Amino acid sequence: MESIAAVSQPQAQDIILDVRHPDEAEQRPLIWPANQIICLPFFQINKQLDKLDREQSYLLYCEKGIMSRLHADAMQKNGFEKVAVFVL
Repeated sequence: MESIAAVSQPQAQDIILDVRHPDEAEQRPLIWPANQIICLPFFQINKQLDKLDREQSYLLYCEKGIMSRLHADAMQKNGFEKVAVFVL
């Protein structure tokens, strides 16, 4: 697994991908007003990769950081260069 950066202060252009299960995201919504947040559950990411802009900067978020790190790695292997894990 390549090195995946951890980011706690997103840049304005970063899009945050909330990869938690929809139930978890609904119970504890991620609110970060300065950035666009897209709820994209971990079990749908692989199906949605072709719809995401490979030039865009993405930060993946999950509660413990495990799923976000795994999927950030998968995104890197699929040609996404600007991928990191968002940590609170």
